[in-house]
Amino acid sequence: MTNDKNKEIRSFTGAAAPTIQGRAITGYAIVFNSLSEVMMDWESRRRFREIISPKAVSNELIQQSDIKMLLEHDKSRLLARSKHGKGSLKWSIDHRGVLYSFDAPKTADGDFAVEMLRRGDISGSSFAFYVAEDGDTWRKDGEIWVRTINKIRMLTDFSIVSDPAYSETSASVRSRINGTPQKDNGYKKRLHEAAKKAGIAFTPAEKIAEIKKKYNL
Repeated sequence: MTNDKNKEIRSFTGAAAPTIQGRAITGYAIVFNSLSEVMMDWESRRRFREIISPKAVSNELIQQSDIKMLLEHDKSRLLARSKHGKGSLKWSIDHRGVLYSFDAPKTADGDFAVEMLRRGDISGSSFAFYVAEDGDTWRKDGEIWVRTINKIRMLTDFSIVSDPAYSETSASVRSRINGTPQKDNGYKKRLHEAAKKAGIAFTPAEKIAEIKKKYNL
């Protein structure tokens, strides 16, 4: 069983953005060797940038995967599918990345995708994935960490998205720096205990209780 907390999402625009001709939609779900914008890992308070290595994805990986093409990563809004390399979602790997193409289905979501792409309201391509164990490396570049993804264990979906700047970082990323897993050192628990002693609301429930008490709600 795969733990969803380890799933990550990355989005691209520019040359990777989906294009449309008739009802045929094409774009790059994954872009290789492109340094991302600075992302924030809120759990560890680290800023980092990311590169996806060409060796992170192989033909074998895609042929073993069940990849769904979705709208906004919504599982209920299916546009196409590649199951073990076959299906309505076509793909290929080149020097730039993983190229996808499909014909928008004649469904409400397919028609919506066509209209939004023609209007320019959807301008990004995205993919959801799981990194293999020891499949990434980290290095420090000044004040910024740089993460290189060298091996993806699983691809779950590609998506066309309206917010291509959105990226999601998993718990597994937050616990791996320099490729070495770090155990939870109880920092949050100690911080909570210190806040209690100081009479400071720490959890959302405590903050709500504090507001109710203050305003007699």
